[in-house]
Amino acid sequence: MSNGYLTEEAKLMEVRVQSKKGTVVKGIDPVLVEIHQRLQSHPQEWLRSLQEDPSGFGDLEKKVHHAFQQMADQLVAGLLAQATQADDFADNAKKK
Repeated sequence: MSNGYLTEEAKLMEVRVQSKKGTVVKGIDPVLVEIHQRLQSHPQEWLRSLQEDPSGFGDLEKKVHHAFQQMADQLVAGLLAQATQADDFADNAKKK
């Protein structure tokens, strides 16, 4: 990199969720599929949990907030992964 030019590999950013060893996020579409799947299953689980133990509402509320926070984090990671795939991303980032 001493010549002032970035290689193609250096331009690409590897975005991961949860840890350095976590799955590499490839873009927004796979993230949206995973979020959709979670939104299909979680509400039914939460409803059953509340019906079986109404006194656990406070804990359930925390679980719901945590799940949506995780999904938001995944969505942001997907956006970042997709944005950094563009050829002009590194150039635009340098201008800021």
